[in-house]
Amino acid sequence: MPATQKWLFSLVICHVFTGRVHTKVGFVKDQAMDAVFPGPVYSQAPSLPVGHMRPLGWQRKSDGPVAEVKEMPATQEFYERYVRKNKPVVFRDGIVKTPAFQTWQEDTYLTDRYGHLNVSVTVKIAKRKDKVMTSSQSMKLRNFLFEYMYEDWYLASGIPRDMMEELPLPVCVRCGTVSERLVSAQLWMSSGGTSSHVHSHDDHLLHCVLFGRRDFILVEQIHRKAFDFEEDFPGSKGGHSAMNTEMVNAFKFKKILRTPWIWSSLYPGDCIFVPAGYIHQVRSYGRSISTTIEFAPFAHFDNAGCTLLEEEFLPLTNASFLLELYDGRMRLSGSDVKPMKLRHLLQVLMGDDDVISEAKFIHWYNRVVSETSYLPDGQSVFAMLTSGEGETTLTKTDLSALTDKVLQNVADVFNLANSEGEQEAELDLEKDPKKLKRKKSHEEL
Repeated sequence: MPATQKWLFSLVICHVFTGRVHTKVGFVKDQAMDAVFPGPVYSQAPSLPVGHMRPLGWQRKSDGPVAEVKEMPATQEFYERYVRKNKPVVFRDGIVKTPAFQTWQEDTYLTDRYGHLNVSVTVKIAKRKDKVMTSSQSMKLRNFLFEYMYEDWYLASGIPRDMMEELPLPVCVRCGTVSERLVSAQLWMSSGGTSSHVHSHDDHLLHCVLFGRRDFILVEQIHRKAFDFEEDFPGSKGGHSAMNTEMVNAFKFKKILRTPWIWSSLYPGDCIFVPAGYIHQVRSYGRSISTTIEFAPFAHFDNAGCTLLEEEFLPLTNASFLLELYDGRMRLSGSDVKPMKLRHLLQVLMGDDDVISEAKFIHWYNRVVSETSYLPDGQSVFAMLTSGEGETTLTKTDLSALTDKVLQNVADVFNLANSEGEQEAELDLEKDPKKLKRKKSHEEL
């Protein structure tokens, strides 16, 4: 074998057995951030609707930008002016000081410090007609960072706790009732141009950009029919549309031409508040990194813990979230759920309606509990919280009447789900007859 071939062969073998790769062959995606937004609105031909097979937003001129304010208000002002009124708003320079602005500029830093952590990554796997098929996968952050500049991958994940130390807890969600309703913290990372589905959420969102650019289209909830919207569950504020947002079929979605919308372009340091139920679509450009804090709606604000003076930077680790990322998947925070914590969690799930429907509970349960052979389904667990006789709602009064014993039985399900996996859980069941008994009772429900 020639010397050159021997060297290449040795190099390949070295990479295979060490698991290390130093270079990536391929073309980096376009990192330009100068796209025109909102796009032009014009008629292409007399026989075609305006904006047919064009990106969303080209079908009708916008109704203007989202309301903007300089800097971010304190929590009570944030609630009174925006949250209570379900009013979207952009905070320019909403976050100013955070270590991530400096340390996260290079992927090498993220790889070296956090590359071992598991995150959730969305991978585009196919395109059928006007629909893009995707798959969500758990992988090491280092693997994502090695590929995302070249592949149709984007990170959409809960934030590993180790990474929270360098990320900011925004001023407007630090205290009072808002801080008690924090559901989760999400991390978004992509390169090149990406485009989301049209969607909405059951919870309020505070989205902040660290790097890159993000363009938002916002539409009021009353216009769902224009998008053939599909609810996450009956009565949900959350849902999505199957519309191809890069090539809108204006013959199919005729009402789009009459649907009002507002917009905003976000840059590093900017944050946007998207109220629960508000329809939105997001595009990102360049090397884009941003965070989202989800917090549940509520009827009344209590300013407990709020002070006049606020530190410029507090890390996300200072917040208490109901959900956390553990080994690449979302679960209830903490390793041991007690009745008091479960009661609070159910209060948060009620939102500002003071009631949880069976459909909502099942949807939420499926988000945090993986489908396994040894855990009951969401419907069975909801029945544990009610009489089990076909009841489809849990009210605030019902929740107050629940005993700690009933709540502990339900908490046991979540504690079992939080174990490291089915094999470990089965081993625990063999060692602890009480757990085995609970398992059988669950299966009978």
